[in-house]
Amino acid sequence: MNKVHCSAAYHNLPFDVVESFALGVKDGYYGNNPPFTILPITEAAYDLLISTYVGKRADYNNGGASQKGPFLIAKTALMDATDLIAIETDKVAQGDSELIILAGFVPTKVPGESVKPGQTTVTVKRGIAGELISTCEKIENAKHYGCIMTEGAPLPDFAVVTGDGKIIFPIDGSPAPGGPVSVQFDFTDQREKHFTNLKHDVTYYFYYYVVNATGVGPLSEPVSIVCW
Repeated sequence: MNKVHCSAAYHNLPFDVVESFALGVKDGYYGNNPPFTILPITEAAYDLLISTYVGKRADYNNGGASQKGPFLIAKTALMDATDLIAIETDKVAQGDSELIILAGFVPTKVPGESVKPGQTTVTVKRGIAGELISTCEKIENAKHYGCIMTEGAPLPDFAVVTGDGKIIFPIDGSPAPGGPVSVQFDFTDQREKHFTNLKHDVTYYFYYYVVNATGVGPLSEPVSIVCW
């Protein structure tokens, strides 16, 4: 029998519902002490994350694509903090649905649904001339593996990975000077990806991300290789 735990389906809530859910978690978890005595993040800090999310969402609604990057950063920060609270809730509840509901979460028995995808490791090798072949470590509960390849330079630190694994650049919508010449994506389900018609003596950088029922996991560390 599967153990009851906090559902992580809040990762996939519509943008306009995230605020009310997070406020419910704030009231439920921080408003019931005991039994919830461990604070993975202070109530004030969590409240700030909620208000920042609301503000950035309003900016995105009013400003369009130019405000998408800051909004996604705010959403990710709020989801990460909510994940920490969910972990502590599960520790206290020990499978008790009533305690999970008390903390503002939804109980579930779906295996692995509350576990975000882990970071995978990447290997790259040369195929025929102009071809590079990448693969990654298998991750439990993964439903999909995505790969991002950049040409000439790695991704800049301010690049943001969206919920579908694409990259956006929050500053002006494009890579910074000295950044990658181009960015390519492979959304096929296989872990092994083939990139062809690449340039001789150019360095390419590879990143993988993993998707499961919860959402998109963190990008892997980049692996670089010179194409021949």
